[in-house]
Amino acid sequence: MLRAAFEPDGGDFRAAIRFSIVGSSGAAHLRITPGVLTRRSGRDGVAGPHFLVLVLRGNGLLTVGEAGRPLSPSSVAVIGGDLGFSLALSAGESGSCELDLLQVAGAEPPVLAKASGVAVTASTSLADYIVGLAELVRPEGGDIGPCQRDIPIFDYIGVAIGDYLTQEEREEGPRRDHGLYHRIRAFIARNVKNQALGADLLAREFAISKRKLYSIFYDSRASLHETIMTARLEAARREIEAGGQKVASVILDHGFSNPSTFYRNYKRHFGRVPRA
Repeated sequence: MLRAAFEPDGGDFRAAIRFSIVGSSGAAHLRITPGVLTRRSGRDGVAGPHFLVLVLRGNGLLTVGEAGRPLSPSSVAVIGGDLGFSLALSAGESGSCELDLLQVAGAEPPVLAKASGVAVTASTSLADYIVGLAELVRPEGGDIGPCQRDIPIFDYIGVAIGDYLTQEEREEGPRRDHGLYHRIRAFIARNVKNQALGADLLAREFAISKRKLYSIFYDSRASLHETIMTARLEAARREIEAGGQKVASVILDHGFSNPSTFYRNYKRHFGRVPRA
């Protein structure tokens, strides 16, 4: 299951491993000296879909591909079964590192496909639940080898992880959209003189559909059209009041091809016509 290598930080290497296999799933509990645990990519000797779960009881740095993710105590990392990784482990209070590594047979949680195959969450309750269930299938006395239980432990673990990550994604979505809303508004403010500024340009710039773009503004109780109009009007007012340019030039520079449209919206927004 592990298909892994370990390189200790120093010469004094110590390890205690408890390992169990149930069908195509397995669990290993490791207490080991600080160092780097590396697992190869691919699924050599593994039949069927699966994913990996890491539960850390100390600090570490998980690297999958080029991306590094810091892990803290009770972090839970879920990794696609075909992916390799390296995990740099730091010593805990006891001077050793403690972690659980599980291979869970079955389809990967859908969230992994959106997260490039890796999801990391910090949840003490989820970490305790996973480790507690994994303890139930470990052989008595620490002997290495297959063991069977009547309870489908790994199915429970897979369902719990899938449900937790899905709920976390639902809660994260509005926060992520709120941040994107403010980035889009900042982009609009910087590009008020761009004649092409509109839904098509913004959707391309932020790699989202126009439907998603409109929904972000709707959820923020704002109108995309009004946001662009207001940004252009306020920028135009600053230039007009600063002087040095004809009002007609400022109107055209800020995306208004029809002066009457500009004057009508300017008065609606500011309560008066522009003064040079």
